[in-house]
Amino acid sequence: MAGNLRVATFYRVSTKGQLDGNDIPMQRRACTDFIDSKGWTLVKEYVEKGVSGYKTSNDDRDEIQRAKYDAENGHYDILLCFMFDRLGRRTYETPMLIKWFTTQGVEVWSVKEGQQEFKDESHDITNFLRFWQSNNESRKTSLRVDEKHAQMAEDGVFRGGTAPFGYKLVKSGLLNKKGKELMKLEIDDAQAVVVKQIFNLVKDEGYGSNRISQYLNERGIKTSTGSKWNTGALNFILRNPTYKGYPAYGKRKSKEGVFVTKDKSEWTLPEKCQTHLVIIPEDDFDYVQTFRSSRSVDNIKNHSYSRVNSTKSPLLFVGMIRCGYCGSPLTTTYNSKKYTLANGDVQKWKRAVYRCSGKALKKVECAGQTMYAQSKIEDTVLEEVENYLSYLRKLDYREYAKDYNQEEFDYIKQAVNMKNKELESCYEEINALKSEISKSILGKSAFKPEMLNELIEQKQNELALIDSEVRKLEIDLQTKKSELNDIKELSESIGMWGDIFKEASDEKKKTMLRSIIDVITVMRDGIDIKFRLDIVQFLSNAGNGSVSELRGRAHRWQR
Repeated sequence: MAGNLRVATFYRVSTKGQLDGNDIPMQRRACTDFIDSKGWTLVKEYVEKGVSGYKTSNDDRDEIQRAKYDAENGHYDILLCFMFDRLGRRTYETPMLIKWFTTQGVEVWSVKEGQQEFKDESHDITNFLRFWQSNNESRKTSLRVDEKHAQMAEDGVFRGGTAPFGYKLVKSGLLNKKGKELMKLEIDDAQAVVVKQIFNLVKDEGYGSNRISQYLNERGIKTSTGSKWNTGALNFILRNPTYKGYPAYGKRKSKEGVFVTKDKSEWTLPEKCQTHLVIIPEDDFDYVQTFRSSRSVDNIKNHSYSRVNSTKSPLLFVGMIRCGYCGSPLTTTYNSKKYTLANGDVQKWKRAVYRCSGKALKKVECAGQTMYAQSKIEDTVLEEVENYLSYLRKLDYREYAKDYNQEEFDYIKQAVNMKNKELESCYEEINALKSEISKSILGKSAFKPEMLNELIEQKQNELALIDSEVRKLEIDLQTKKSELNDIKELSESIGMWGDIFKEASDEKKKTMLRSIIDVITVMRDGIDIKFRLDIVQFLSNAGNGSVSELRGRAHRWQR
């Protein structure tokens, strides 16, 4: 390629230190100078902040995914970076990523190394060897650092930083190589009481982090810094395996200069439990993790995911049923009785019932009942579910699903393409204004330098706004794509749903019920069932509105 071609640049820094320094401006200047020397036109920039090209997969890198999307849609002709390791450091992934761009008709260049070509098998082998060699030293250094920290975690050694809530730092009597005394963790008895309360609110009451923060703040309980609780602080506590005696290494990673929690499978834990650090029994800690995972947005959308109840309850609807008077969740309690037989033997009888947690624990004013019989609620709801499923079995949604919301998806995609063209035009105007600067200094331009700087600044602000709009539209596009995939899966399996439910175990029924029911509201004389809105909307449209009556029904009990 030659001539006035469209170029997208890719800049990356892997650490917060680089982000705070001049690394990205250096990469940008080198790339723009290179573009000017070739007579090309800059049309787009991808900036990846605080992301490790070695540790992070391309699938988890938002800017790489944006660059790939734009390449597929022909928004640029050349992808340029300062050095190829800015695109990634993974020996196996990065060459294949570059090759992928070339298959889309995009040339991949670096300022320092020139063009990367994949014309035949010899190029494949040469490029692989080049990346393997350049990454080897960086990888060795990284492994040495990681191994040191991993061994410390496995030995239960505190590696520095602030003590988690529930613990305090005390002197260990050990010195590091600089002669500084190392600290160790010790349970703070007063804070440990609060930690146990936090975990019990999840385990026993099904509370989320937002409700827990309200609960603690209303009672004047403070964090270790004396501030109020928020969901971020509580989520950090509820995920931290230190409380079960396993202080972890590598829980967080830097993403765009902000530290975020990594997947638990990537954490390094000690081989043995540090019993002196245990605040929460391991079984209780693990149960809370499973319960919280089941309530995540992604897993709720995944209908096959096995969700759990807020307690290990024999009741079908704990976790999605609430009181119609105070809004509190209905939880599990037991009615117990005992009686003596004629032969003198004592028999005990115990039955699970639904209980309004708000009224029973006197947390709120409630005009409703304290307890509801299991059969009264479950027979009514299951009858309505059976009616719902009987209707669904009569319909075939597969044909309708093919075009469901496709028009909206196409509209968003068209909007993305239009905004990208605006972005390209904005870059061209900025490039034109910059080319006038040298002329203005020499007195050969109609623009004064001050005016040019002002115009460039205005255009850069406009560019930032358009880029923000493009990013939002791309997120909307991915969301809509996921919705279309969900509807497709639903349409293909819905015919078998009812038959599977009939043969399922109680645990499986709980899982399946959560895939179609949003919430159940119970009052003294009736029950209201609301099915999941996204499913109802699809089914209602596909069935020409005849499913709309299933949005929610109030059923009256005979008294």
